[in-house]
Amino acid sequence: MQEMDELKRENAILKEKIKDYEKLIDELSAPVIPSIIPNTILVPLMGKLTTQRFSRIQNIILLNIQNQNADTVLIDFTGISVDEVDAIGISQLSHGLFQIKTSLKLMGVETIFVGFSPQFSQGLVQAGVDAKKLNTHATFRTGLRYLMNKKGLEFKSTINI
Repeated sequence: MQEMDELKRENAILKEKIKDYEKLIDELSAPVIPSIIPNTILVPLMGKLTTQRFSRIQNIILLNIQNQNADTVLIDFTGISVDEVDAIGISQLSHGLFQIKTSLKLMGVETIFVGFSPQFSQGLVQAGVDAKKLNTHATFRTGLRYLMNKKGLEFKSTINI
């Protein structure tokens, strides 16, 4: 009997550890990074997207807007493949993109999406996404360049060779 109680206690501890690790993995797979561009946060996404995880990512972004006084969010999908979207479904993901964009717009924040692969882009178009309604750029670099131009910033190298 005592052995059974010990196993139950160990099982409960292991379940709690697994929850903690899953939470840590979620946080690491959607980090919110303050940018060198003023009032901008960067959100590079990686890993499989589920409806629940995408909802958490959206909440993380919205909470960080206020904490970091951001007026722009750059969300990078370079680390997400079409296969990793299957868990949420491309149609549900397209709906989620507009939810994030609309929520942020209501807060006065511009949303820039970057890094959609060709297959990912085709899937979004087939799901009925109107590309004109999203601010998208092919790469993280081109998204940052756009943002720097919009904010009147330029990169100057101080290295003399």
